Formats: sequence, structure tokens, C-alpha cells
Amino acid sequence: MKQHEESAAADVAAAIPKPERRPKSDKKGFWHSQWKKVKKHRGVLWFIIPAAVFTLLFSYVPMLGVIFAFKDGADGKFDLSQGDIIWNLTHGAWTFSNFLNIFVDNTFYKAVGNTLLINLFRLAFCFPLSIVIAVMLSELKHQSLAKVILIIICIPNFLSWAIVIGIWAGLLNPSVGILGRVTGHIMAQDAWFKPLAVFFSAWKGAGWGCILFYSAIASIDKTYYESATLEGANRLQKMWYLTLPSILPTIALMLVLNISGMMAAGFEQIYTMMQISTDLHDSQIILDTYLYEISVLNQNNIPFATALGVFNGAIALFLMLVGNAITTRTMKRGLW
Repeated sequence: MKQHEESAAADVAAAIPKPERRPKSDKKGFWHSQWKKVKKHRGVLWFIIPAAVFTLLFSYVPMLGVIFAFKDGADGKFDLSQGDIIWNLTHGAWTFSNFLNIFVDNTFYKAVGNTLLINLFRLAFCFPLSIVIAVMLSELKHQSLAKVILIIICIPNFLSWAIVIGIWAGLLNPSVGILGRVTGHIMAQDAWFKPLAVFFSAWKGAGWGCILFYSAIASIDKTYYESATLEGANRLQKMWYLTLPSILPTIALMLVLNISGMMAAGFEQIYTMMQISTDLHDSQIILDTYLYEISVLNQNNIPFATALGVFNGAIALFLMLVGNAITTRTMKRGLW
């Protein structure tokens, strides 16, 4: 009887699953395992090291200039020719007055207003235009023709802003331009500056901007469209209920990136347009051109320009967080 009880207890003990043994932790630590990976893939380092050095020199070392936003030179100005910048970087007095001066500058508010207006119009017109172009190209029966059209409308993106503005300035010239004889010299009119800036952005970048959306549409499984066709859906219904929801993550990503760039309207484009009509300074100035004027062109006010740049970067970060929160709440998609 006792033997029977012992065998039964042994069977029960054998039926109980034993806890798995945890593998012994690496006593040498995380960095030792990383160093082993580096040695294992050391051939790849020859490709990574040049890019890392380039990024360090031209992206991270210049970030030391942010210190200028907290430095006070003589009257807030540095003489570039005398080497005062390096001296003030290491010995100048610390101050926050440069950030306070931003909010007492009337030109700053004009630049912010013009920048936000141009970017809001771009967001309302150029961003949906890229989606519409991508959807229209995807609906063509011959996709080889769609790719040819895509290449053609992407060509303006490879032209510099000086060439683009020069082309349209010639076309809109009332003396020799084909369109200028009908429209007059609208590039010199205050009311037309912002609409033309948005139109030029759409003409130059809408084709390039639709590439990502077109690629997202091309990656959709074609069996979904076949099933929708069998269910009796027409082209418009498939576009609205299948294509657009499928590319919603891409739309959300690009929307957040566009919102985060609301404080930058594009220096090259606006500054080139400003050279055509120099008497419309107040309606043309944006934050990018304002920074150029106060830092290089006229006042050489390095501390104030740096503080304004840091402030713009902080606002851009805030807009990115707000845009991500909006897209996450409304589209259920975001950057993270």
C-alpha cells in the first residue's frame, strides 16, 4: 500500500510542469554584446563611418551656435570680421533678453502672419492636390501611361526656384508675356503675392508630392478591388471606400509633417519673388527672409537671430505634437 502511494505521488510530481530554467544572463553586459556585433559586421563600418563623420561635422557641431541665443554681445551685435563671435561664444555674458526681444518686434508679427497664411493656403490646396493626382493616376487603365505622366509632372521639382520664378515672371510680364497681356503685372500687386506663392508651390511640387501617395495606392492588394467589383461597387465608391482608407496612414504621416513645417514658408521661393517687386516688403516678408535680414543682410544681429531660430524650432516641435495628436484622434493614425 505504501509503495502504491509513493508511485502515485511520483506520477503526480512528474505531471506537474517544471519551471523552465532561465538562460544565464550575460555577465559581461550590454556593451560587450554590442562590441561583438560591431566586430562581426565590421565590414559595414566602412560605409557608416564617412556618413557619421559628415553628420557630426555638418549637423551636430553647428548646433553649438545655439549658445548664441543666450549670449549678449555689444548691443546684441557681433563683428564677423574681428572674430568676436568665438570670444562671445566662450566668454560672453549669459542672458535671456534675446528671447524677450522677439515679442516686442513688430516685424516679427508681420513675418509670422505672412508665413502662417502662405502655409495654411498650401495645406488647404497643395496637400489635397497631391492626393487627387495620385488617385487619378491610379485610376488610369494603362499604368505605363500613368508612369509617363508622373515623370512629366515631376520635372518642375528638379528646377531651381530661380528658374521657376523666372519662367512665370516672363509669362506674366505684361509687355512680352503670353499671360501677362491678359492678367497684367500681377506679380507686382500686393493682393496677388500670396496666391501666386501657393500656385508656384503647387506647380513645382504637387507632382513630386504625389509619388508617395501613388506608391501607397500601388501597394494595395488588387483582390480587394476585384471583390468590390463583384459586389457592384463603381469607380467612385471604390475610390472613396477602398483607396482612400487604405492610404490613410500615409496621409496622416504627410499631414503631420506638413503641420510641423508651418513656420517655414521656403526661403528660396519667397526671396526670389521679393526681388521682382521690392516695394511690397511688409506683405512679402516671412520668418526665413526675416532671419536672413537680421543675421546677414542688414543688422548682423547674431544673438537675436539665433534666439528666433530656436524659438521657431520649438514652435515646430509643438506643432508636430499637436498635428500628431489631431491625426491620432481623428484618423486613428500618427507618427507613434
